[in-house]
Amino acid sequence: MRILPSVPLLGLRLVAGPMLLAHRVTGYVPKAFRYPFEGDVPPQYEASARVAFFDNAVDRNLDDITQFVILGAGFDTRAFRLPDEARARWFEVDAPQTQAIERETLDKAGTDSIGVTFVTADFEKEDWLKRLVDAGFDPGQSALFLFEGVMIYLDREAVEATLRKFASTAKGTVVAFDHFTTEPLVSQALYSRYGRMMTRAAGEPLTFGIDSTPPSRERLVELLRVCGLSLVEQRTLGQETEGKRAWDGFTTAIVK
Repeated sequence: MRILPSVPLLGLRLVAGPMLLAHRVTGYVPKAFRYPFEGDVPPQYEASARVAFFDNAVDRNLDDITQFVILGAGFDTRAFRLPDEARARWFEVDAPQTQAIERETLDKAGTDSIGVTFVTADFEKEDWLKRLVDAGFDPGQSALFLFEGVMIYLDREAVEATLRKFASTAKGTVVAFDHFTTEPLVSQALYSRYGRMMTRAAGEPLTFGIDSTPPSRERLVELLRVCGLSLVEQRTLGQETEGKRAWDGFTTAIVK
């Protein structure tokens, strides 16, 4: 996101304070905060399930891949949570203003970031892959790209250009990303209209989705195919039936 931190401290305290007190007294952990998240995923638990999905993508590839790239890293802390024996080299790519706030926060927290290479780029205006290579990334070696919580804020041209850049790297490169359906972008339902209004007011309008008309897998596979990628795993959020779309999804793809 272009705006970080995006949660008012007073609001955070008003929401989290009573919840933390209740947890301290009873020991109960709400489902939204259980890790790893399991089971069906309603909209209010999307963020928790998403974190578990991307963490699993990292765990599955730690032994085989030594380059990990987080696009639109924000306050992502995965690079700082790895075991000491991990051989991975981490790159974080984000907008200059956002990355400056993250690095300042890491310094204030006393977090050692020496193992992370920070790269600044605007996905919609700059060649982020060139900047990544200039910073030491080797496109001739396979990598894992994490593209979490970003795609919905880009236009279609930028999304497809990004997927093609993934595909231009070495065979065996893995890409993990999440996406919305197109329905919230056009629906006149009150909830969808309110969501669009709030994201616009925050300076981060929702601009991209993948048509999830059942079977959604077909449209996802086609998008990946034209961009040079192959589907490995699709997880839809919400029940997909003949007359009902899944509202979100997590995807893993590979360069073959």
